[in-house]
Amino acid sequence: MNRLIGTGLVMVLALLAPASCGEDAGSPVEPDPSTGVRIASFDFAESALLAELYAQVVESEGIPVVRLGAVGPREVVAPAMELDLIDLVPEYLGTSLQYAGEPEPNPDTSSALATLRALLAERGLTALGVASAEDKNVVVVTTDTADREGLTTIGDLAPLAPTQRFGGPAECPDRPLCLAGLEAVYGLRFGEFVPQRSLTFTIEALRRGEIDVGLLFSTAPQLAADDIIELLDDRRMQPAENVVPVIRTDALDRWGPGLATGLDALSQHLTTEDLRALNAEVADDRPVDEVARRWLTGKRLVETG
Repeated sequence: MNRLIGTGLVMVLALLAPASCGEDAGSPVEPDPSTGVRIASFDFAESALLAELYAQVVESEGIPVVRLGAVGPREVVAPAMELDLIDLVPEYLGTSLQYAGEPEPNPDTSSALATLRALLAERGLTALGVASAEDKNVVVVTTDTADREGLTTIGDLAPLAPTQRFGGPAECPDRPLCLAGLEAVYGLRFGEFVPQRSLTFTIEALRRGEIDVGLLFSTAPQLAADDIIELLDDRRMQPAENVVPVIRTDALDRWGPGLATGLDALSQHLTTEDLRALNAEVADDRPVDEVARRWLTGKRLVETG
């Protein structure tokens, strides 16, 4: 079990205290679990959005919430949960499973969830029901390229790859779920790798013909564009990365069945397309709480007003 001690614990408390208690950052105070369900997110926009969706659903069940905000990366958040500093966080199935100690990526959602639940139970944590929404790596081309070359799957790139330019994050060539995996699983050796600064740059590079194939995330707003198409991962290289609430088991016991019921209902409604659209709204600088409220009321998961 991972533990934070000494200066590590002080660092986590300092991160949590301002969002939850209003204390001076120099005087960290541990959030009291009796005041409400302590919900945190990782330090990126989609996670903060998911945490707000969770918070509003939990509140709709009559359960108080303490919003801890964006606490940090998984290396901070996961140990803080085990230390009883955080109750609930939106997780991603495959990434959480890897962090929990499972070495092999698992593309099957059901078996991955069963394995994750077994590993988390040892740490006093519970994975609730998964959403169909997934945030994972996807390989994309323009629709013109797909139509011209007859591309529908990643495997279809095999005869073309040596003449193609691939664009993705700078670390992509060494990552098993990026170029290294595409070579190992699909035998794809692209003619050139062109590092990209962001998802937006990748899309524009595709449109300008600076790259032929690109790497995006499945919930990226840019994938809603009509001129970009995702290629099917026909050899199932990518692990299942369904959004899944991970919660302290004692918080479930403390706050009653409505907590799990509300979160499971949310997960049953949340699709990849929904999350992509919600991310687009947040990227347009719309307030996260308003974006979350509109979606939840539209799905009748919370009451209006």
